[in-house]
Amino acid sequence: MLKYSFRKYTPLSLRLWHWPTVLVIFGILGTVLLRKTFLSWHTNSVLIEEKLSASGIVITPELAKDIAISIRNPMWDWHIYLGFALGALFLGRILIALIVEKRCPGFQALKNILKIRNLPLQEKSEALHYTVVKIGYLVFYFLIALMVLTGLMLNFKAEIGLSKGLIGATKEIHELLMWFLIIFIGGHILGVVIAENRKDHGLVSDMIYGGDPDPHNNLPG
Repeated sequence: MLKYSFRKYTPLSLRLWHWPTVLVIFGILGTVLLRKTFLSWHTNSVLIEEKLSASGIVITPELAKDIAISIRNPMWDWHIYLGFALGALFLGRILIALIVEKRCPGFQALKNILKIRNLPLQEKSEALHYTVVKIGYLVFYFLIALMVLTGLMLNFKAEIGLSKGLIGATKEIHELLMWFLIIFIGGHILGVVIAENRKDHGLVSDMIYGGDPDPHNNLPG
């Protein structure tokens, strides 16, 4: 296997974790997209007012907003359910790291940063790229942890007595993390496509079938 290749043996537990996580994350992003577009209460409340007014029925903007939010609520319930699923998957990823992999994902690459400067010049660029990508996984897991935490805080704000100010700040952080996640996913997909068309052809297949089980062909990190 080529040096600094992203292809490696992927245990069954990690493969079974990866694809449900993909579905859950895309489901969460889908509910956010619907919330910001077709099911936006800002847009739909105006539409409700206009349609009822055309029929001779006048309602207040507040009531129109309540109706629009009520229409959106069943979809937003799915956002919450998927958020709980993501939290469970995150805990599952920790267990896989501790029990199966017996290491922190990306941590070895983080430790190897200082070693890059001692590499031959022609190798530094490839080593740096490999290390940055691996550290990116650490950032991804950190973002997921924060997203799950802030989501739980918002969902149980009444139970934990979250103040109005903290609710607003937590919501802003939660939404900001969503944008970072979108950027990461876009970069991840682009990176996989590029890798598949260069020296790491078969990367996606490895995440389905497992790849080479020979530990001598796998790089740490």
